[in-house]
Amino acid sequence: MMEHITSNNISENTSETQEDPKTQNMESTKFKQRAVRDIIINEVQGQMQEIRQDILEIINSQMNDMISEIMSRFNSTELKDLTESEKYSNRTKPTKENMLPTKQFLQRNSLLTDLYEIKHIRTLYNAIVAMLIILLIHTAAYDIRHIGSPNLGIDTVRAGFAKFPIVLLIWTLMKLSVLGVYPTFCCWATRRLKYEPNSFAKKVWDYVWLASIILYLTFLFILPTKALLDNDLPFASSTIILMEQVRLVMKIHAFIRSVAPKFLSFKPHSDTPTPQPPDFSKYLYFLFAPTLIYQDRYPRLKRIRWNIVLSNFVEVITIIIFVALLYERLLYPNYRDFGKHPVEVGKVMVNILSSMLPGILMFVCGFYLLLHCWMNATAELLRFADKMFYKDWWNSICFSTYYRTWNIVVHDWLYTYIYKDMYEILTPGNRTISTCAVFAISAIIHEYILSFTTHFFYPVMLILFGVIGLTVVFVLKTAGNVFLWFSLSVGNGVMVSLYCMEYFARINCPPVRDDFWDVFIPRSWTCIFK
Repeated sequence: MMEHITSNNISENTSETQEDPKTQNMESTKFKQRAVRDIIINEVQGQMQEIRQDILEIINSQMNDMISEIMSRFNSTELKDLTESEKYSNRTKPTKENMLPTKQFLQRNSLLTDLYEIKHIRTLYNAIVAMLIILLIHTAAYDIRHIGSPNLGIDTVRAGFAKFPIVLLIWTLMKLSVLGVYPTFCCWATRRLKYEPNSFAKKVWDYVWLASIILYLTFLFILPTKALLDNDLPFASSTIILMEQVRLVMKIHAFIRSVAPKFLSFKPHSDTPTPQPPDFSKYLYFLFAPTLIYQDRYPRLKRIRWNIVLSNFVEVITIIIFVALLYERLLYPNYRDFGKHPVEVGKVMVNILSSMLPGILMFVCGFYLLLHCWMNATAELLRFADKMFYKDWWNSICFSTYYRTWNIVVHDWLYTYIYKDMYEILTPGNRTISTCAVFAISAIIHEYILSFTTHFFYPVMLILFGVIGLTVVFVLKTAGNVFLWFSLSVGNGVMVSLYCMEYFARINCPPVRDDFWDVFIPRSWTCIFK
């Protein structure tokens, strides 16, 4: 029995000893599996951490790029707006208290030149050209049907610019006389430096020279005007002479007003250097430059772009033909018989209404021809870099803005030599009197040109511009852009209609009296019908 028990114990121990390697293998396998699982989990967690870090870096980088781009665009837009504001600024800041800003010249294009770079504006320009071509085709077909050959307004252009050699002769004589102002001024300026300060001889010398320049300007007004009346120059030829005459008078005043104060304020015993007259080349350049403000130096272009010169002159010729067609088709048929029959109020009102469209079209054409095409062509030929001859007057919402922006060239002269001198010297601090003086001079000059161009005095422009225009400026501070365009259409329609009535009445009606006063008596009001 003892043997049996012993044998059993031995068997059990032997079996346990035989099962231990299996258990160990299983435990070892489980341990390895746990170890591998831990390694995989740690690897996945590490990779996920790296992926999350990469995603955060990408997002952060993209956010920084986006913010940088937004800030860059904002800064560039702000800088562009500032640049545009400076680009179209027309005044410098005043250097002294109670002084007004002065004119500044910058290198810049005309506003329409920049706007033509926008495809939408260019498309509008192309549409206008297409309508002009259609009008030319219609006119050619109409002429062939009625007179057998196309005219295209050529007869009207020839009639308007007739006696052109006389125009060139008068222009040449005016220009030569203006050239003589320079040596006369130099003689006065250098000679007065030799006189003793506050001496009687110096005062006599100054007053004699002042009287001489006033006398010369008087003759510059009288003689060319008498020449065009004696030669009975037509409308366009007379306009050239009178506008050039006024332009030269304004340039002479600008030159003397800008240079003379240097000599008048000079004191011989001070430390100020002795002033010298500007070179003749500067004076000569100023006479032809498209500005009425004298300076010794202007911003200049590096070269002449002949394609721009040619394209602008082609546009000048095109607009002249277009205006001739407007006159032939829309004005001449309505007014050619005026004065042959008694005047009817209803007929006059219909004529005024029918003249509004051609009137505003002629106004816009005159602006584009003179202030854009002609000025840009002249500036390009002289390499004159400041081509801001106008601003966006078509967006004005009040007449005060319109008057300041539609003709910068003339406005600069009126501001610098009339308004500024009145405000700072003659009537210190009084803007109302200065404004009235500007309007009075401008209205008188406009009426002067129209009166001698048409060869009769009919003060429609004087009343509309000098009275109604000035009143509107003070009364209507903000009127709206629609009202502005409506007023321009009505005003131009009234002017075109009344001047055409008077012009054809003087052709069709005999004069009431045959003397000088016939020029001032409206023939359209006093025509006697038999």
